[in-house]
Amino acid sequence: MKKIMIFLMVLTFIVPFALMATGSQESGDTTIELNFIEMLTSPTRTEFLNTVIEEYEAANPGIIINLISPPYEQAENKMTMMLNAKQPLDIIESRDATIKQFVNNKQVASMEPFIENWAAKDDFMPISWKAARTIDDTAYILPQLFFVKGMFVRTDILKEHNLEIPKTVEDLYQASLAVTDPDNNRFGYVIRGKHNAWKVSQDALSLANVGNVDPENFYKTTDGQFIYDTEEAKAGLQRYVDMYQKAVPSDGINWGFAEQINAFVSGVGTFLIQDPDAIAMIDEQLGRDKYTVVPVPVGEKTGKAYQDFAFNGLSIVSYSENKQEAWDFITDLISPETNAEFCKTYGALPVYNSSFHDDPFFSTGVFDAWNTMFNNPEVYNLISYPIESDKFAAWGPFQEQYMQRLMLGEATVDETVAVWSEYWNK
Repeated sequence: MKKIMIFLMVLTFIVPFALMATGSQESGDTTIELNFIEMLTSPTRTEFLNTVIEEYEAANPGIIINLISPPYEQAENKMTMMLNAKQPLDIIESRDATIKQFVNNKQVASMEPFIENWAAKDDFMPISWKAARTIDDTAYILPQLFFVKGMFVRTDILKEHNLEIPKTVEDLYQASLAVTDPDNNRFGYVIRGKHNAWKVSQDALSLANVGNVDPENFYKTTDGQFIYDTEEAKAGLQRYVDMYQKAVPSDGINWGFAEQINAFVSGVGTFLIQDPDAIAMIDEQLGRDKYTVVPVPVGEKTGKAYQDFAFNGLSIVSYSENKQEAWDFITDLISPETNAEFCKTYGALPVYNSSFHDDPFFSTGVFDAWNTMFNNPEVYNLISYPIESDKFAAWGPFQEQYMQRLMLGEATVDETVAVWSEYWNK
C-alpha cells in the first residue's frame, strides 16, 4: 500500500510537467508562418492589409502572416526572383497581366480543390469567375478587385445644352459636337492620346459596331479576321478620329490619366471614359451634383459594348507546404465584407454580387453604372485582349506611334490599319 501511495504521489508531481512539455511542443509544432508578398504596394493599401492581418492573427492563434511589401517599382521583379529561387512564399499577389507566367512556370497552385466547400462561392459574380479561371479554365487566382470602365458625364453641361445622356457611340459623337465651343474652351470628349490610350476608349468606341467579336481575343473576329480589317471597325476608327479633330482640344493627343481628369473637372471636356479610381478625385474636386457615371455607350448597329477588365488577386504558391492555411487566409481577406471595405479604400470594384446589392456605397449613385453592366452581359460583353501573345507587350507603343500619325492627319485609316494588321498577322 505504501508503495502504491508513493507511486501516485510521483505521478501527481510528474504528469502536469509532462503535459506542459507536450503542450508546448505541440504549440511550437502547430505555429504556422505564411509569407505573403504584395505587388501593387502603396502606403494606404499596405496599412489596410496589415490591419486585416492583425485581426486574422488575433482570431487564429498559431497563424502568423508575414507581409512582404517591396516598393511598387521593384515588387514584380522581387516576386519573380523569389519564386524562381523557391524562397519561402505561400501567398502572392498577381494580376491579369502576370498570372499567365506564374501558371506557365508552375509556380502557383490550382485552387479548385478548395472551392467546392467555399461558403462565398455562390456570391462571386460571373466576371469574378471569368477572372479566376482566366488560364486553362482553372482557378489559379482569386480576384480581389476590378477595374472596368464607365462613362463619366458632366450633367450640368448637358443641362445647359438641353441634351440627354448618350446611349450609343453615335449619340456620344453628336453630343460631343453639340457642346464643343472652342472660343470658350468647351469641348465634348476627353480623349486619352498617350499611355495605352487604345485600351482606355479607342478600341471600345471604334469596334462597338463589329458584330462578330471573338470574346477571347478582342483583335479577332469569330472567323479569324484581324478586327480592324472589317469595314465596321474602319468606319468606327474614322469616327473616333473625327471626334478628336472636331470635339477635343488639340493637345488631347498628349493627354494621360491626370490630364483627362483635369479637363473633365475644369469643364474643358464633357464626356470621359475611365476606371472607378477616378471617382474619389472627381468627387473631391467637382462634386456629384455636376456629374454622374453611366454605362459605356453601345454600338448603334449592334446594341453592344465591348469591355475588357483589369483585375488583381491572390494565388497560392505551388511549393507552399501550407496550402490549406493559405487558402483560409485568402478567403478571409477576400470575404465580402472585407473586400467591400478594401475596394472603397482602393477606388476599385468589388468581386461579389452582394456588394452591389446590399452595400449602399456600391448599390446606389455612380456605382450603379457598373451594377447595370455586370448584370447585363448580353449587352455589355466582357472580352479579353490577347495577353498571352508574345506581340502583346510591345503593342502599346507600336499602336500609339501610328495612331498619333492618324489623328494628326499624317496617315489614312486604311494605311494605319494595314500596318496594325501586318503587326498581328506576320
